[in-house]
Amino acid sequence: MSIGKLVSFDSSRGFGFIRPDDGGPDVFVHVNDIGLDEDELRQGRVFDFEVTEGDRGPKAVNLTAIGPAPAPRHPRRDRGTMTATEHKRLLTELLLDATPNLTAAEIVTLRERLTTFAEQHGWLD
Repeated sequence: MSIGKLVSFDSSRGFGFIRPDDGGPDVFVHVNDIGLDEDELRQGRVFDFEVTEGDRGPKAVNLTAIGPAPAPRHPRRDRGTMTATEHKRLLTELLLDATPNLTAAEIVTLRERLTTFAEQHGWLD
């Protein structure tokens, strides 16, 4: 079992990513593989989970929530910037729409590099 925090989840598409506490790469999670109600998937919530190999790379299955779900948060938009988490979520959607055959590992790598670039330019909160 691994422990990690849900860093993004798109409820309209039914997928997101968990960042493992051990510092490894983010792990893909899909609503059909988790055994939980979708309402329990709130960004920032910590889960126990197993990692299995999916069609596009590692994915989380058999999630168990640890502790209560955090209150919903909305990114600040007053300066035209967004949080790194929101940036990553939007990048994931964009990458999947543009190139649906990318693997989870490729998405994570691209997303991390683009987020670092945005942070270096002060585009994120």
